[in-house]
Amino acid sequence: MNDVPMLETLGGCRVDGRPVRHRRAAELAAALVLSDGAAPRDWLSAVLFEEDPSPSSLPTLAMRARRIGLDVRYERESGAYRIGEEIRCDVVEFLFLLSHGYVAQALELYKGPFLARSDSPFAVQTRAHLEQRVVEAVMDSGDTRLLTAAGRVVRHPAVQRELSRHVAAPMGTMTGAAV
Repeated sequence: MNDVPMLETLGGCRVDGRPVRHRRAAELAAALVLSDGAAPRDWLSAVLFEEDPSPSSLPTLAMRARRIGLDVRYERESGAYRIGEEIRCDVVEFLFLLSHGYVAQALELYKGPFLARSDSPFAVQTRAHLEQRVVEAVMDSGDTRLLTAAGRVVRHPAVQRELSRHVAAPMGTMTGAAV
């Protein structure tokens, strides 16, 4: 498993712990990983670029992805880009942990927003989805420690309100008992 590259997209952009210079190439790989390993060229163009990209945009990103250790290939017959060899991705592990109720472990992986410096429709949508999943998980848990941990990495009004409520409740109880 050591030879399987690890793509980190939460709170930065790294492959196997090394910062990635071409974050858009990592974004292409992340889009493929989150699409079960393959996606049509036209869909990728639409979600990774705001305007009509140059015909060389996706091939260039795929080439750069391979240079940083992420095997991204184009299959002419299907018109799709595909992950050639397995890639681990922090987002996939994060979502797996959340969906199985391991909120504390998921929060340990969540070091910040998904590809924070990217403004592509894919990155913006994925960031919002992940943040919403964090908020739902910690709110459902009712665990003050999880709310506090989430409050450090997610600036969401619901989490901040709930944290304020939990912090104020013991103080109000103490004040009421003293009267």
